[in-house]
Amino acid sequence: MRPWEMNIRRVVPYVPGDQPAGDKLIKLNTNENPYPPAPGVERALREMDADRLRKYPDPSSAELVTALAEYYGVGEDQVFVGVGSDDVIAMSFLTFFNSQKKVLFPDITYSFYKVWADLYRIPYETPALDENMAIRPLDYKRENGGIIFPNPNAPTGLYMPLDQVEEIVKANQDVIVIVDEAYIDFAGPSARELLPGYDNLLVVQTFSKSRSMAGMRIGFAIGNQRLIRALNDVKYSYNSYHWSKWYFYLRRKMSKAIFYFYNFSIKISYFIS
Repeated sequence: MRPWEMNIRRVVPYVPGDQPAGDKLIKLNTNENPYPPAPGVERALREMDADRLRKYPDPSSAELVTALAEYYGVGEDQVFVGVGSDDVIAMSFLTFFNSQKKVLFPDITYSFYKVWADLYRIPYETPALDENMAIRPLDYKRENGGIIFPNPNAPTGLYMPLDQVEEIVKANQDVIVIVDEAYIDFAGPSARELLPGYDNLLVVQTFSKSRSMAGMRIGFAIGNQRLIRALNDVKYSYNSYHWSKWYFYLRRKMSKAIFYFYNFSIKISYFIS
């Protein structure tokens, strides 16, 4: 081994799902939506003025933040946006999990959590699921440096009722609790309903699943203003320009396609059940 190799940061990387060629596929390995995006997205693509690409995009993503805030009925200072929910969660690990205490997440869950923890040198512990493959709130009532779990969990697909989610959040008000809701639109009520009562709760969602825009990489978080401010401070210190102007324009269009995306979410939920 060369001397310089000893100082390279090594992690076991996340392995993305295969992307086989062909359009007539429903790819369960990456859970891509089989339905197309809302019609407004196609119209927006046709209307885009390529001359706008000469300029840098708005680093604050103001149009997208405003559209999401209006849609979810929260303040603009409660919304953080990133390049897919993976980017949002990675930023959250870097921002909030710095106590040197072990972060908790399930042993069977989204495999990227371990990758980020190793990458950022964050200690962690993985409580086992119960005999029914469900998360046990009691396992998260111990000293920790933060908590993250998907709801519904992936890959089990099991949804945790909001009273159990609140049980975990309420028992851990000295740390940040992140609820990763990539598949929430196919399951049940969102933990957003708990936000008014807990300033330590961060809810992360994506446009990749129910909104059929995995190729656009749209993720966002909603939480207390101080959490969002801290995330933005880290983002601007890391990469202030995330997307092209095209992305902002298309995302604003998609964020307003309420009835379209709910209709297809219901169809997919029916087939899953």
